[in-house]
Amino acid sequence: MKFFSNDNPVFTAISRLGDIMLLSVLWLLTSLPVITIGASTTALFDICLKIIRSRDSSVIKGFFKSFKSNFKQSTVIFLIMAAIGAVIGADMYFWAHSDSSISTFMNAVSIGFGVIFLGTLLYIFPVQATFENTVKATFRTAFLMSLKHFPVTLMLILSTAALAYLCYIIPAVMYLFLMIGTGIFGMLYSLQFANIFKKYNAEIAEDMKGKKWDREDKDKDEEKK
Repeated sequence: MKFFSNDNPVFTAISRLGDIMLLSVLWLLTSLPVITIGASTTALFDICLKIIRSRDSSVIKGFFKSFKSNFKQSTVIFLIMAAIGAVIGADMYFWAHSDSSISTFMNAVSIGFGVIFLGTLLYIFPVQATFENTVKATFRTAFLMSLKHFPVTLMLILSTAALAYLCYIIPAVMYLFLMIGTGIFGMLYSLQFANIFKKYNAEIAEDMKGKKWDREDKDKDEEKK
């Protein structure tokens, strides 16, 4: 029957929704030890980016393959980022509650470092999933990409902040996010990362060529009009 054909858009959409929900469950289960969050997040973005690039593979098999191959480096990255985040968070808290004459200035500096930290954090695991680098090179790449593509970075930071705020004021949103939201946000964020990464990787650029979410193709079409 044509309805069950792989080319049927309805069937494809249902299949993709199932993949996204499965990714959310896999991410949640593999993140429970906490220390494995880096590896699970890397695996999540690895599969999302492959889906966007039409490099489909078994979600479960691909997820655990990526989780295993990136475990050591992703865990080191996660621990470093957790330590940096704790220091910045403590610094922001201290200056926000300080009566010192320089508290306003120092609080602004802390917030600035916080924005840089969040920008790097958003890029670092997708970069780890896509490029083969040392830990140091991965940090450097994520940091520079977050600055070079700051409009996208700012949009992702604001989206993440809005989600965190909703989870804070409405606990039900947090539970819903943990169950299915990670896969949805992983796909949405990966669309942005795929359009950025193709500028640095010819193979990704080739995979993205002609796709409906390829920004460069859209820009060319608008120029022709």
